[in-house]
Amino acid sequence: MPKERSQATSITDHSWFAQRLLRILENFADEFSRRNAPAHFEQVATNDTIIDGTKIGQEPERFVEEHLIWPTLEAFGYEYWPQPYYYPRWDRLTPDFGIQNFDCRVDCTVFGEVKTPNNVDEAQENVTKYLNSDCAEPAIAFATDGVFWRIVARPPNAKAREIATLDLADAFALLPRRHKEQENYNAFQTRQLMGDVDVLRKSAVEKDASQHL
Repeated sequence: MPKERSQATSITDHSWFAQRLLRILENFADEFSRRNAPAHFEQVATNDTIIDGTKIGQEPERFVEEHLIWPTLEAFGYEYWPQPYYYPRWDRLTPDFGIQNFDCRVDCTVFGEVKTPNNVDEAQENVTKYLNSDCAEPAIAFATDGVFWRIVARPPNAKAREIATLDLADAFALLPRRHKEQENYNAFQTRQLMGDVDVLRKSAVEKDASQHL
């Protein structure tokens, strides 16, 4: 499933969610510096390089979950459940997370797949596999690498429909400037390039999901 990159839109200076997400992205970049790997982060952010666990001292997907995915989900109001065992009712398949506090007036499974930055296609492929394995149940699915987010709603015995996307690639590419000498990092510019992050708010996704399930 190919990536779909949407054009960034401007946001107001008063978006609490945008400010919170900006801090999460900056902290993610700073964590590479704390682990003596700012050059590696620049390659990840600007050259489509996959995170190397030997450079950060941790398994890459767990690193991304801890420092990018979980904080983002919390910021947007989601209560997540990492690695829910046999959840939902899919034989021997365990998604990377479930959502426990989702309310769209329909009893549905809400889950997500996580990959490292520049690898979101695999997350979307995994989501498709899950959805195809249990077509009779309504479901909401997140696919993300922390930079690109895609959320789909799948009614029973029907095709999944996209209900939200967020592409942070342009903002993400500016983050290495925080640690490069003689390079100015502009937080306001980075924030403007994040686009309409409010599409990820739990209440907004719940509203859209209720219209499609």
